Amino acid sequence: MKRRTMETVEPGIYRRVDGRTGKVLPKLWIHYPGAQGKTLREPVGSTSIVAARKLRAKRLEEHGRGEPGRAGEKVRVGELLDALVTNYEVNGRASVDTLRGRVKVLRAAFGHLRAIDLTTDLVERQQRSWQAENLTNATVNHYGNALRRAFNLARRARRVHIVPYIPRLEEHSPRGRYLTPKDATRLREHLPPYLRDFFTVAHAYGTRKGQLARTLRRYVDLDRGVIEWPATECKHREPHVVPLEGEALAVVARLMASPPLHCNHLFHGPDCKAGHRPSKRYACVGDFKRSWRTACERAGLPIGRKAGGYVFHHLRNTAATDLRAGGLDESDCMKITGHLTSHIFRHYDLGNVEVLRERLTRARQAATVTPLGTREQRPDTPEKTRAHG
Repeated sequence: MKRRTMETVEPGIYRRVDGRTGKVLPKLWIHYPGAQGKTLREPVGSTSIVAARKLRAKRLEEHGRGEPGRAGEKVRVGELLDALVTNYEVNGRASVDTLRGRVKVLRAAFGHLRAIDLTTDLVERQQRSWQAENLTNATVNHYGNALRRAFNLARRARRVHIVPYIPRLEEHSPRGRYLTPKDATRLREHLPPYLRDFFTVAHAYGTRKGQLARTLRRYVDLDRGVIEWPATECKHREPHVVPLEGEALAVVARLMASPPLHCNHLFHGPDCKAGHRPSKRYACVGDFKRSWRTACERAGLPIGRKAGGYVFHHLRNTAATDLRAGGLDESDCMKITGHLTSHIFRHYDLGNVEVLRERLTRARQAATVTPLGTREQRPDTPEKTRAHG
């Protein structure tokens, strides 16, 4: 005869029976329908029939709303962060290495918590702690963005049903710097030879350093006079086409005319040799921060953002400013620099002061001095307005 394993108290509520002794255990359990027609069972942790009824009613409501219920209460923040990294890897996002660094910090702060236990108060407390470690608000916001995205992905996958409010801090990041033609010439002269052509193209079009460094020769079409990067090489996952002209066209044509047989990239660095594995981010050019710093020092220019000096990314500001000052429409400038939104492009366009000075001078020269006695002849004066009235 088969032994009983449960004793029904009322529909959906029961007590377990000890299989060896046949004794009815005092604490209550509930069962309720789950996803895909499965029956889920859960201990109440109490002998109270009222508590059992409340818990079962809660689980039935969650099931009716499509929420994960008890399974969602077990999920840890660390699991959501792992899923976020997997999502970046599956989609081939170029920023996956950066994300891994942020996830490491987030895991140390919140990974041990259940997802339902992460509150805004805990997040703000950790934000204050990061600020005390002299992290900038922009860096803290990067951590918050990653955490928020992890929760949003989990909510879409129905692993959690609530995304906590993760506040964004006010950022006061300074705008970029404009590299004047004189400073650009001095800086280029002090760069290593392998970086001068790279600098010339970046200065002309403001192309992102990693994207430009990873340029393959097959992206170049000299018949059309363009470089066409596929979506996989671009930050926003959209193809980017730049028309070549002037000195940049001459540089690219020269590089295409005598390529090394062992490498299919357009730009090459000192380590570009047969059998050398190029960098995933900067290809054969490599990371040249030290060479940039040395060139700035020799050119007598300030170095780095913290010192109010130059970084390579400021070539992007310079190109956006020069292109706009040269008379191109904002939309045309964005096509060349690869910006997707006008808001961000205007952040990079610093406004060419010299062009503004020329326009101001022409405006002053064209202006006429109105004699004091002829004020009534001006159409915008109150006397003229009353006369017309």
